[in-house]
Amino acid sequence: MLMGRRSRKRYKKVGAALRRAPSRFQCPTCGLMTLTVSIDRDVGSAVVSCSNQKCGLRATLANVPKIYQEVDIYAKFLDKFTEGSIEVVYSRGVEGDEVEG
Repeated sequence: MLMGRRSRKRYKKVGAALRRAPSRFQCPTCGLMTLTVSIDRDVGSAVVSCSNQKCGLRATLANVPKIYQEVDIYAKFLDKFTEGSIEVVYSRGVEGDEVEG
């Protein structure tokens, strides 16, 4: 401690928080944040599925580039879903009780 001087306050350095890409997305059918994307990089395909039991949306995207992340695949899925150019299967309720839509 220095004689006759005030001691300096020490401040913590506040860094910017790193933002991560989301893992759950909004389902275009039911509107809930229950849509998940699982990627199989070896095959080059991805499965988009809604975990809401009342909705049960499932779609498969083929020819997915290896550099794509979940967010990129979700954006491609939304584009194809709004165009109507992707086959979507709805599995409501109990497993095995699938309704095509």
